[in-house]
Amino acid sequence: MCVKIIELIGTSKKSFEDAIQECITRTSKNVRGITGVDVLGQTAVVENNKVTEFRVNIKVAFKVED
Repeated sequence: MCVKIIELIGTSKKSFEDAIQECITRTSKNVRGITGVDVLGQTAVVENNKVTEFRVNIKVAFKVED
């Protein structure tokens, strides 16, 4: 088996978890066989003392098809 890894940045107005899920949902439209996610980092945008956007930097692993 061979696995490929790509690095992505996801965003959400709701939460870090939602940002990760959004990335996986969008990526799965073009990539089959996703096997795992490694969260490299999390950041947030703050405006007027409130978090307005959650951002995640992730690595997504998927099987390379024969």
